[in-house]
Amino acid sequence: MQHSSVQTLKGVPLNEAAPIFAPLNMGIFNGNRSDPPPLPLEAFRGWSEWISAASEKSGAPIDYPAIGLVAAASTLIGNSRWVSPWDGWKEPPVLWLCAVGDPSSNKSPGLDVTFEILSKFEMEMAESFPDELRDYERKKEIAGAERAKWKLNVSEAVNSGRSPLEMPEEAVEPEPPVRPRLMVSDATPEALGGLISRHPKGLLCKRDELSAQIASFDRYSGGGERGFFIEAYGGRRHTVDRVKNATPIQIKRLTLGFVGGIQPEKLAELIGKCSDDGFLARFLMSWPNPIPPRRPTSPPISSAYEAALRNLMALEMALDEDGEPTPRVMMFTDEASAKFQEWREENAAAEGHVYGLMRSHNGKLPGTVLRLAITLEYLHWCLEGGREPEAIGLAAVGRAIYLVDEYFFPMAMRVYGEAALPPVEKAATILARRIRRERASVVNVSEMLRFWKLPGLTRKEPLAEALAVLEECGVLARTTERHKDNRLKLDYIVNPEIYGDDHE
Repeated sequence: MQHSSVQTLKGVPLNEAAPIFAPLNMGIFNGNRSDPPPLPLEAFRGWSEWISAASEKSGAPIDYPAIGLVAAASTLIGNSRWVSPWDGWKEPPVLWLCAVGDPSSNKSPGLDVTFEILSKFEMEMAESFPDELRDYERKKEIAGAERAKWKLNVSEAVNSGRSPLEMPEEAVEPEPPVRPRLMVSDATPEALGGLISRHPKGLLCKRDELSAQIASFDRYSGGGERGFFIEAYGGRRHTVDRVKNATPIQIKRLTLGFVGGIQPEKLAELIGKCSDDGFLARFLMSWPNPIPPRRPTSPPISSAYEAALRNLMALEMALDEDGEPTPRVMMFTDEASAKFQEWREENAAAEGHVYGLMRSHNGKLPGTVLRLAITLEYLHWCLEGGREPEAIGLAAVGRAIYLVDEYFFPMAMRVYGEAALPPVEKAATILARRIRRERASVVNVSEMLRFWKLPGLTRKEPLAEALAVLEECGVLARTTERHKDNRLKLDYIVNPEIYGDDHE
């Protein structure tokens, strides 16, 4: 239902001079979303050539192969190496990355250039799996026969009043073998826990459409899956209770990388619905502009890059005093620690200028820099060869900070859009969209309060602040008309340019 004060005033005289609008800023309608920052290829050193070649091969912007590479490399390092700027703080290297783009933006092909290599590695790792499966079936049958003999012995012992024998070790059914994996695509926490317990370095969860994975969390498990993944980001100790087995799975370091694609509209829905539990804030976002279709002209990608990733896969975990696998902790050099602390203080000071999910994301960036630093250090080493790094140096930390400051932070600002805006600008965006939807020529404060009831704009004070923003953006101009008692009317004239050429 429309009301006279907010409907289009076609044919209605305004009885006043033509309003003067400020220069029009149409960005207010999309939350002032910024243009995407260019990916600084120089931060990847020798891998910049591979990223460019992968982009050409897949027809995707360079951003997508780059984040696929980072996700894969950080997971291949996994729990073999952790990173620490100083005593008391250490992080696993795994990173979560999200490729944002429309269905035609070639997100999946851009990511798949790396994942095709990992799939090849998995096939090689699984060459002996059929033999292991046959051996398991043999041992399972033996265990069944031994268990049947033991049960008979127990029955005879009980009937004769004797103490039954303990079940022999040969009667215990063996654990089935698990096909070696580097990646998983769709699994419950119980299944993932079982897989990670058999892959102590960790795994990479790869989803073509992240929104389906995230939307399923609260629907099926009351939020339990979100908590599982958040723990998997931190490499924390975790216990998985199994439905078919009374013995729970104990995992010392639950470590899982995460990467996938999502459409902008679906991401906006998730941002609007999600609780600020830090889940979404852990993702490094990438939303480049699409590129036109092109035919590849470069030669095939050099096999040296595949060999380099194989070096990361070959990294082994250390052993603790009990002979259990444990990460080798890679410390920052003194110069790298000083550089990191300087940046950390600057980042903390800037936190007061960001809002909502962006503030949560900003709070995760120090840990992100640590993870990027070790990933970049080892990407350089695995390609160039030589002795394995003994510490994480100043150059790698500087490149990690550069990537965050020049790419991932401004990209997050672009992705989060209005969710990252100060409250008054977010309210102004909501109001601007409603005005344009109503195709109004004049809006009235009292009528908006009474009939529109927009989120955060149901009281005079916040509405007045939002209206002031829209005046500054040239969307509205305050009327000069007055009531008979000389009070200024609470009307605002709408700039017809917001409707384009079809407004009458």
